[in-house]
Amino acid sequence: MVNSRRLLFTISFHHLCNDGTLMALVALVPVLVDEMDLSYYDVGILGFGLLITVVVQYGVGRIADRAFSRYLLEIGAGLMGLSFLLLLLVNDFVGLFTVVIVMRVGAAFYHPVGTSWITRAYGGAYLETALGVQSGIGNVGVIVALGSSGFLAEAYGWKLPCMLWAALNLSAVILGLTLVEETGIKADGKRTAKRTSAVHTFRKIGILAVPIVTGGALYQVTSYFGPLRLMNSGEWSAGSADLVFALWIGVGAVTSYYFGVMSSRFGKRNLLRFGYMISAVSVILLAFFSDWYIVGGILIAYGLLLFTTYPALFSLISDATEEHERGTAFGILFGLQLGGGAATVYLSGFLADRLSDPAYAFWIVFVLALMSIISLEIWDRRALNVRGA
Repeated sequence: MVNSRRLLFTISFHHLCNDGTLMALVALVPVLVDEMDLSYYDVGILGFGLLITVVVQYGVGRIADRAFSRYLLEIGAGLMGLSFLLLLLVNDFVGLFTVVIVMRVGAAFYHPVGTSWITRAYGGAYLETALGVQSGIGNVGVIVALGSSGFLAEAYGWKLPCMLWAALNLSAVILGLTLVEETGIKADGKRTAKRTSAVHTFRKIGILAVPIVTGGALYQVTSYFGPLRLMNSGEWSAGSADLVFALWIGVGAVTSYYFGVMSSRFGKRNLLRFGYMISAVSVILLAFFSDWYIVGGILIAYGLLLFTTYPALFSLISDATEEHERGTAFGILFGLQLGGGAATVYLSGFLADRLSDPAYAFWIVFVLALMSIISLEIWDRRALNVRGA
């Protein structure tokens, strides 16, 4: 019988390495802008590389549904580590984008495999706790990456963080191969024989498409352009700008851990609604203010609620789908989330480059957050109509 705590730790550690590596690259962007003479438009194209993950992870999700294998996580972690080793060898935008391609392929493995693995291996009241834990530990990786990479790059050069995150991903591969011998998923010939089309699965979760896209866009645009916005004000260094946004994610990590409790108290739909309301207000304020005490307050409120929307969406997807289609469902979810983030980062880079100010990037996600609030209101009204019928 698989050790449930060991399994949750191993999957969550892969989440830490996956999300931390992605954020380490984002944290290095302000340094690389000067090092490799990148424009805001180049930054937008780097973010657009998320589409690679969108395409690949859909295929990974389908594979996981047909023949689930724990080794899929190790393939992803291995590619993530390799990407940062390759980054040590590049010195221009073309080389950097090539590294991003490898990294984005590697990043395509965790979410459709790791998240669906947890929903299959855990059930009942513990499921939401397990989802909150893996989400929170993933955020820890982001916090460490964002809080340390800029400072390490300024003090010792940008290649040191690359070597550290490459080593962490390789350690995840070793841990995955040594700590977990069983998946914790019960074999069921009838269940694995089932085949559900992606269209059928999408119909179950399509109503959440706008909030899912917005969640990805808010996270990506804030991560890519938040530090650049503060540095553009002339009052922040790369390290200090990265650090204050690590605070944003740090607050989010805490609320992710307590998602199960918060969901029981307030309800998943209310957390989603308030999460997007606070996010809309926060991003528009970030476009105008750069004083540390104002930005700090905004990011605390922003982090408190935005990061509860992710496990809330995971839980709703789990409720709406059957076990044998979870890989496909989470592949679709993260495809929409990352695809929305990719497209929005690209548009944000284009707009910021044309107007010579990264603050304009926040206007795009402000509109998306408002659209999500409207979408959730329509969703709730439809649900009331169905129950009243």
